[in-house]
Amino acid sequence: MNRAQFMEQLEKLLSDISEEERQEALDYYESYFDDAGEDQEANVIRELGSPGKVAAIIKADLRESSQNYGEYTENGVDYYYHGEPAYVRYMPKNQ
Repeated sequence: MNRAQFMEQLEKLLSDISEEERQEALDYYESYFDDAGEDQEANVIRELGSPGKVAAIIKADLRESSQNYGEYTENGVDYYYHGEPAYVRYMPKNQ
């Protein structure tokens, strides 16, 4: 498998996530290959594993990050981790 085949398969495997997230992931891995250099293409593919493995990691990261978020309230910003309150990080003075 070469870089083009790897990226083509990865793109197909990420077809069920948003276009923005898919493009961000593809850009990241294109840059990863670019930074390594053409002569290291085979090593990068070996290091990353299969496109299926990479796609699974990306999707798991997206699921996890969607469960962690902050909510702005009149008392500050409440942070949640997996839907449960985690802590209050910022509370404006004078309130």
